[in-house]
Amino acid sequence: MSMTRTLAATLAFALAAGAAQAQTPPAQARSADPVDQLLSPAPTTDNPPPVNDGEAYHRADDSEQTPEELRITRALNDEVVSRNQLVENQEQAERIKHEEIVAAATRARLAYEEEARRADAAESDWQAEQARWQAERARWEADVRACRAGDRSRCVPPH
Repeated sequence: MSMTRTLAATLAFALAAGAAQAQTPPAQARSADPVDQLLSPAPTTDNPPPVNDGEAYHRADDSEQTPEELRITRALNDEVVSRNQLVENQEQAERIKHEEIVAAATRARLAYEEEARRADAAESDWQAEQARWQAERARWEADVRACRAGDRSRCVPPH
């Protein structure tokens, strides 16, 4: 949005410059050296200069402008419209790119969460299997000890 404001300010400045140029006195009445014009003291008046608070701009009617000013105004307006369209297109492309990045990040997060669930389930299965194996081993060791101690009912027949 700041580029749009910059373009609008540039257009307003160009239009104001064109209006000021149209109001300058003829060349013979002006000083020949632009540096002399810049360094010469400003004429004193009893009225202070008007304050431009940004709200004082009024567009001159087309009939009050020279053909050159109208051509410049149209060219500047076309440039502003063109740049505004360019900025809008860039913003749209960036919005689409952002949405694609967010969608890819969401897919990656969901895939990660699914993989974490699978890993947790596999870990739980492994722990349960490990607990079953340890219980069976403990029963077998108890049976072997009982068999060696003379309890033949706990002895496993050979295969």
